[in-house]
Amino acid sequence: MNPARPLPVGEAELHAYIDNQLSQDRRAAVEAWLAAHPEDAVRVAAYRRLAVQWRAAYEPVLTEPMPRELAAILLKRPPSRLPRRVAMVAGVGAVIGAWALLQPKHVPSAAASEMVRRAAIAHAVYAADVEHPVETGPGANAQLLAWLSERLGMKVDAPDLGAAGLSFIGGRLLPGDKAAAALLMYEGPNGQRVTFYWGPEFKQVQETGVQFARRDPPRVYYWLDDECGYAVASSDLSAHELQLVARLAHDQLEK
Repeated sequence: MNPARPLPVGEAELHAYIDNQLSQDRRAAVEAWLAAHPEDAVRVAAYRRLAVQWRAAYEPVLTEPMPRELAAILLKRPPSRLPRRVAMVAGVGAVIGAWALLQPKHVPSAAASEMVRRAAIAHAVYAADVEHPVETGPGANAQLLAWLSERLGMKVDAPDLGAAGLSFIGGRLLPGDKAAAALLMYEGPNGQRVTFYWGPEFKQVQETGVQFARRDPPRVYYWLDDECGYAVASSDLSAHELQLVARLAHDQLEK
């Protein structure tokens, strides 16, 4: 007997997943869905980021005392109506808060989502390779970068990530739909690996700045400019650590 196909995951269930309101079985089903639907995974990551930003901005309000004017108005209501009034105010506040959380600050384009997907796959395949993670050996990285530059039709540089404790160890050429891509690999003192994906076919006129794309490993930050699309990925670094690496690379390449 063939296993039942997983049920589609709707918007309501995605938000229940973000709020940790699902059973263990449905949580596993949603995670399987997100693994197979990168566009939904990117949206979930954006919603989570917004939730953190809104919480940081408004959490102090929860500890503030109620304004005396508002307390006086509520206390003047008949006791039988007070609970309903309070519930109404709380309900309206919850609706407004939920609406605010659902407004994405940055929604990745279809092209950006596809680039993030490819970068995550490339990282998962090559960063775990112990014997041959890159195409070149020690001392050949200058020739590698020159070769990748020729194949991609643009100058490919390896940003200096020494400030983040990472050393450039090499890279490789990757296929693309419309143009070749490149993957550069960095390694930390304890074997942590970070990959840097270059995808010229994902370029766009307006530069996006560094954007967060994936929370679950491999985590990914990306940006697009008028020459190329770039994605920095790692399963070993935290989201905060990877963000610092992405900004370090971005500031060197976009100066």
